[in-house]
Amino acid sequence: MPFSFLPLLLLLTGAPAPADPFIDHLSAKAAGGGVSVRFSLVNAFRSEETVKALQNGLPTSFTYVIEMYRDRPNWFDGGAGRARIEVIATFNAVTREYLLNYRRDRKLVRSETFSDLESLERRMTTIDEHALFGIGRHKPHKLRVRVKADLRRGWLWYVIPWNFSTRWKVVRVVAENGR
Repeated sequence: MPFSFLPLLLLLTGAPAPADPFIDHLSAKAAGGGVSVRFSLVNAFRSEETVKALQNGLPTSFTYVIEMYRDRPNWFDGGAGRARIEVIATFNAVTREYLLNYRRDRKLVRSETFSDLESLERRMTTIDEHALFGIGRHKPHKLRVRVKADLRRGWLWYVIPWNFSTRWKVVRVVAENGR
């Protein structure tokens, strides 16, 4: 079998690899004793296997882990709140519709149906939660929010379950008056 130079050529020329999913446009705003969080997941549907699995009827889910903590330089950060948001989509081949279940901390918040993939993608990758966390006695300018997305589960060496996740994205909480 002759040696193929194609993989080496692609490696050396820097051929673009599919972009990895990442959290973008993260904002956390304190108002009325609560912290609202807004963000989006970019490149989540870039993978063909994700779209194929969804269109073949397999449940496709993204799990967002959102943590609010008190930023303490040179010391351990103090946890102030944690939420888990799951968006689970399935395709019904008979009705040709997508069903989306939106759960917050394992409780069903809403279910929606979509007839096109673009609307479903937008709804699965854009999160806007009002008053997700209570501020309590903390000052907003000392709080930070961080978010990551667990995209799918794989297997390491066919034995060990492994989650494919984005990197954490961190932002400081901004008070309603802009401070």
